[in-house]
Amino acid sequence: MFLSFFCLWSKNAGYYTPSEMFEGTRARISLWGIPEVHYNSESAVFIAVQNENNGISNSMVAGFHVQPRLYSGSTDLRFFVGWMTGNDGKACYSITCQGFVVSNVSGAPVPGAIPRPLSTYNGEDYFITLSIKKDEKTLDWSLYQDDNGNPILIGWWPKTLFNNTFDYATKIAWVGNVFYPSNERSPPMGGSGHYAVEGAHKAAYISHIKIFDQNGQAMDPYIVRDLADRKDCFTTDDFKYSHHVGFHFYYGGPSGCQN
Repeated sequence: MFLSFFCLWSKNAGYYTPSEMFEGTRARISLWGIPEVHYNSESAVFIAVQNENNGISNSMVAGFHVQPRLYSGSTDLRFFVGWMTGNDGKACYSITCQGFVVSNVSGAPVPGAIPRPLSTYNGEDYFITLSIKKDEKTLDWSLYQDDNGNPILIGWWPKTLFNNTFDYATKIAWVGNVFYPSNERSPPMGGSGHYAVEGAHKAAYISHIKIFDQNGQAMDPYIVRDLADRKDCFTTDDFKYSHHVGFHFYYGGPSGCQN
């Protein structure tokens, strides 16, 4: 199942590509503080690449989340890196599992770090652009902060992490996500906590979306599909293009959704 990195009570709002052959993606993610996230819940926004081959699924994700249980009860927004291997079906965060290699490059965000500053409703807009891309020389999958045309290497997922079976991505996704126990109500989704229809400076967004083709060249997504499984709770607007922000969409929703 696509995005099986997340479990049964996970809800998503975003877009994904149908099956193809890709070498990664780049996207700008708006940064928001996310209130009202309970200890056993999570609210997140991320980019993801996945390979499905002969019934085996591997995936890598990078983005920002609030997950108090993972950070000793903290409700700060954190940068996170994760993956799931088809070998054992185990989902990992880099701060709890070995595998993702941190570059230690000066200025690169470190998994678990708290980004600052954050966007404010009807106010200032802050963001970070992330890229996941296959390295043509090592065949590992690299993660970059990719603002201002000056990529900074954050780290990489070694190809050996996936038993050398992750040669290309078959699906790409850009997603807001919440997880919460079945007996609780949801937190706000991965951003401002406001619906997509509110638009600029009010709803969260993912913008400047690109995919990397089989030759590692950045290109516009040409076919995408909606990934919104509780539209009564969490919404996206159209996946659209504008001259200033490229392909983009707004997403989100408030707390209170029930399973």
